[in-house]
Amino acid sequence: MTEKSLEKLEYDVIIELLASQARTSIGRSLCHELQPASSLSSSLAGLEETEDAYEQLIKWGDLPFGGINDIRPIVRRASAGATLDCEELLKIASFLRAVDRMLDAASDHSHVEDAKDDSVIHRKVKMLESLPRFLRRLEQSIVGEDELYDHASEELYRIRQRLRDAQEAIKKELDKVLTKHAGALQENLITMRSGRYVVPVRSDRRAAVRGLVHDTSASGNTLFVEPMAVVDLNNKIRELEVAERHEVLTILKELSAIVATRADVLLTDTDIFAELDFAMAKARLALEMDAMMPSMNDTGVIVLRKARHPLIPKDRVVPIDFELGIKFKTLVITGPNTGGKTVTLKTCGLLTLMAMAGLFIPASTPSEISWFKSIEVDVGDEQSIEQNLSTFSSHMREVIRITEMAGEGVLVLLDELGAGTDPSEGAALAIAILDHLRLSGCHTVATTHYRELKGYALNEEGVENACCEFDMETLQPTYKLLIGVPGVSNAFVISSRLGLNGSIIDKARTLVSDEGTRFENLVSAIEQSHREARAMEEEIERLRQETVLARDELEREREALLCERERLLARAREEAVLLLNDTRSEIDLLLEEMRQTAASSRTGDHRVASEARGRLAAIEKKYKVRSSVKSDIDLPLSSDSIRLGEEYEARSLGVSGILRELPDAKNQVVLESGSFRVTVPLSELRPARKQKESKRRRRPSKVEPTSSLRSDIVMRATTELILLGKRVDEAIGEIDLFLDDALLAGLSPVRIVHGKGTGALRKATHDYLMRDRRIKSFRLGGDGEGGDGVTVAELHLTR
Repeated sequence: MTEKSLEKLEYDVIIELLASQARTSIGRSLCHELQPASSLSSSLAGLEETEDAYEQLIKWGDLPFGGINDIRPIVRRASAGATLDCEELLKIASFLRAVDRMLDAASDHSHVEDAKDDSVIHRKVKMLESLPRFLRRLEQSIVGEDELYDHASEELYRIRQRLRDAQEAIKKELDKVLTKHAGALQENLITMRSGRYVVPVRSDRRAAVRGLVHDTSASGNTLFVEPMAVVDLNNKIRELEVAERHEVLTILKELSAIVATRADVLLTDTDIFAELDFAMAKARLALEMDAMMPSMNDTGVIVLRKARHPLIPKDRVVPIDFELGIKFKTLVITGPNTGGKTVTLKTCGLLTLMAMAGLFIPASTPSEISWFKSIEVDVGDEQSIEQNLSTFSSHMREVIRITEMAGEGVLVLLDELGAGTDPSEGAALAIAILDHLRLSGCHTVATTHYRELKGYALNEEGVENACCEFDMETLQPTYKLLIGVPGVSNAFVISSRLGLNGSIIDKARTLVSDEGTRFENLVSAIEQSHREARAMEEEIERLRQETVLARDELEREREALLCERERLLARAREEAVLLLNDTRSEIDLLLEEMRQTAASSRTGDHRVASEARGRLAAIEKKYKVRSSVKSDIDLPLSSDSIRLGEEYEARSLGVSGILRELPDAKNQVVLESGSFRVTVPLSELRPARKQKESKRRRRPSKVEPTSSLRSDIVMRATTELILLGKRVDEAIGEIDLFLDDALLAGLSPVRIVHGKGTGALRKATHDYLMRDRRIKSFRLGGDGEGGDGVTVAELHLTR
């Protein structure tokens, strides 16, 4: 791949865009080094890496690249035996913290259910090696760019402690001097000169303070004197400072030696960070370009769907459909200037380079790119005054080079082939060049104005025409590529629309051969038919989309009607349940009164009870509804089914209120409850529960009838009654209640356990059952049923 071809297709601009997406200097370096791959497998590997990085970016966001510096020069200095300073060691510490953050991020993502542990990005992150002990040592030692912590070593701590003690002692001595010789001092303060503590003494009172003069003021009125009382202390401080610098140097050498020892780990981690940032930069660029991963082959097949040139702004670029290598290996694009021929040529070449380099391309699925061993390009004006080359000569030099490189696996892109010379000779030369490239096995895309090349493409197998569409109404190119249709210049029509004298145009027409005129008219007719067919396809697609939208709207309306139907049915069922429960309450109250009367008189007339049960069964059969039907039915409300001023309840908040505002753009409504308002989603609304007061007249009774009394009876009913230890009068009352419950619950047969004993309880039970109309038959228990201590009774159940 020649540098000139890459430059002409503006591949270098794509690389700069890629580098701008990198977060680190080491990642940008890899971006600048990116070249189209030398094999199909390398291209596929690069695309797989971009795909994994893109998935990482979309699902979990970007990787943490903060704090990553290029530490390779620092590590190499340490490996060479140099002593690193605090600033360089701080960069090493920042780098090691970045390693830990990256590993933590990968660990967080690995717990996600659909995370791919075998992805390229995940594998690279797992290759990072952390140095926690060394990082902890650095963090405990380095304060800033030129300072160490006191506890960086025990010796340093002892030296600095002694230094602070000496400084404190010298200040005390100097405070005494300030007090004793206050009149001889220019100012009552302690300062430093040449690293030693001094006091400012007036020059006319020099003799008052014995000591060493270290400096004078600019006016000469002040002498900075080191009193003799603190000379030894100052000397001690200087000695301790020397010891401190020596210990600091020892610590820095120790830390630098660790860097040298772990140089392989640090350099490997740096390379991994560069590769990760490079991969994520490719993903960021794909996201910015709205690009996709193309399929790859090495058979010369290029299929682009709605492809966009990546360097043309999104609001101006016109997507094109392009193909090469399926039915034809040579494509001849014709049409007027500024119609988009060169852009099409560059789009094909640049997107091929991007895919070969492992970058996503701005196109739609399904798009396919072929790997080529070389892409040869001749685009633009190569005229050179210095080399005394005309436009034709400069183009021809490039074409000569390309024909020498021609062969299988070569993509050739030629702009304005044969231009710059006599049209007839230029056309003949262009045809011969295209034929040579075709026979050599090249895949070729060429643009031209020559009519002869249109005929060549029509007659030669493996060669196809294409043109960039031109709107005759607006006299503007549409930049859409039409494959299979040769282009026309439209020179006469354009000139006429622009106002050229008609007689001149007529004269020009007579100079064109009849054959040429017929050919141009035929091509114009083909292009017009193609344009009309595409317009019809677009209209069909528009109608299809409208049909889909209408179908979806009808489906939503059907769902809404079904929901409304269910809501109305549920309301009807709820009203039926309420009516049935009222009836049950009255019957249950009647049964309770009858039971109390029977218990007091020890007799039981069950005729009224049987009639009540018959009425209850008839009502239940009429409504065909169970008492367990939920009255709390939550159905979704739509914006059309709610009304301002009506009362609704917010399910998640448990708040009821009056609807004051209809749904806004976010589908939120406002409820007013008392003195405050609350905003809730429409999906949370349901009709408010209204407490219904019972209007029936209560009867005086010890037991309050409720709508759930019969349900309670059914739930407590059993098939066995145990009377052991009961008196006869107690047993009779319990038998009566037991039989009522069993009858209402539909239970038969039932067992009454009275025991053997004296037989009195068994006799009373049998006497009661013989008179009870609810009993169909009864008998003593058989083997395994309790024998004489149990009576088994069959009941008359209402069907």
